[in-house]
Amino acid sequence: MAIKDLDKKRSQFAYGCVEEAIKKYPNVIDEKTNKSVPSKQQKEYKAYVKKIPMMILNNGLGATFAFIYSKKQKNEAYELIDKQVLKWFKLDDKKDLVKWIIDQESQEYRATTNEVLALFNWLKRFADGMIEGESDGD
Repeated sequence: MAIKDLDKKRSQFAYGCVEEAIKKYPNVIDEKTNKSVPSKQQKEYKAYVKKIPMMILNNGLGATFAFIYSKKQKNEAYELIDKQVLKWFKLDDKKDLVKWIIDQESQEYRATTNEVLALFNWLKRFADGMIEGESDGD
């Protein structure tokens, strides 16, 4: 597959992921202003997709997804991100993403890291454009 085609598929997938987050966690009405604002989960989703690439660069892919794994049971946004990455790599929903990552050979691990960073580049762009307001993160 040509690089442009892969990047196009990545962007389309990322757009769908952000749409999914918005639909799954719809806007709420602010009691003070009586206006529709992003839900807490939307804001968290936006914050996390912006934060995860730096975590990967600083701590590595395995450590970052181990962190996500530890948080996803109590945090819906991390759980959604984990499921979306599984889906991007066409892995079964029951597959443990962390185990899949850490079981990779060195060259495959580097390629997976680069692919995840490229995917999150698109996720960040769309989350910034599609989810209003400043991101509140963990």
